[in-house]
Amino acid sequence: MHATFTRDQQDIAATVRAMVGDEKTGARAALDEGWSAPSCDAALLEGFSGLGVAESAGGPGSSLVDLLVAVEALGASLVPSRFAAHAAAIQLLAGSGEVPEAALEGQQVLTGAVVVPGAAGWAPTAGGTTTRTLVAHAESADAFVVAGTDGVRLLDRASVEVRQRESFDPAVPLADVTPTADGELAGAGEAGLQRATLVAAAELSGVAQGAIDLAAEYARNRHQFGRPIGSFQAVAFQLAEAVAVRKAAWDLSLYAAWAVDNARPDAAIQVHAAKAAAGKAAVFAAERCIQVHGGMGITREADPHLFLRRALVLDASYGTGAWHRRRTGALRVADRRASA
Repeated sequence: MHATFTRDQQDIAATVRAMVGDEKTGARAALDEGWSAPSCDAALLEGFSGLGVAESAGGPGSSLVDLLVAVEALGASLVPSRFAAHAAAIQLLAGSGEVPEAALEGQQVLTGAVVVPGAAGWAPTAGGTTTRTLVAHAESADAFVVAGTDGVRLLDRASVEVRQRESFDPAVPLADVTPTADGELAGAGEAGLQRATLVAAAELSGVAQGAIDLAAEYARNRHQFGRPIGSFQAVAFQLAEAVAVRKAAWDLSLYAAWAVDNARPDAAIQVHAAKAAAGKAAVFAAERCIQVHGGMGITREADPHLFLRRALVLDASYGTGAWHRRRTGALRVADRRASA
């Protein structure tokens, strides 16, 4: 697939990149000091929360691709912003109902707490309630979009119990969230879950691109035997493979977003395939980045491990890659049987 972005989409990506700059310092600082909101956090929440929300849901009517372009640019910088988690939660609501104006303006920060087989996690508790585990940015959220098998509910902070957990990437703080009160059912949730899953896929695609950029920069500047190490096939081929895997994942994510926006019959399959591919691409690119850096790549002082941390945490959100691959296969088999 050859994706041609509109001028507006190019401007969105350029604006996000200019706002976040090089925020790997924030991801690194979180290792010792814990998460803190970056300087661009409020501006991202206020300026881009309406992306991907149809007019019928209270938004400006922009496409899901518009949002994915912004999130992908964000992911490449490793900025520890709440925007991606907030945007995914908004999409959970936008798929089945209207989004609160305060959330669209970034004044009410949301996060998604989902129950999906193979997702970051969930656990039944006494009384029939369900704990959503490994929920991103739960401690700093104003409200929670709780998605389960019966649909989507918007709960305020007083209606949930939040228990902080240790995160492999401290720049993405995680917590267990247990609803303590029932909220009004906002909708069935399937369409919103697809949209939120693609937000995670876009961020993973960005992480992959950031890891590739870091590895390529090192390969250009590091010299051995009087030549940049990037001129050696053993290094160049690793980077080329990472680029190919990442491009396939990003193209899948863009097509899936278009399919969801246009209610295509293959939308569900494409969403599962995109999330699986994006998770694989991010982990693969981060691992190749570590290898290109050689011995320095496995040290805490170097940056490659920051990308691997982010990739592994995001890969577990909204369904693991393994689960999405199984769902992709199952849906394809079902389609073939139906058409046989």
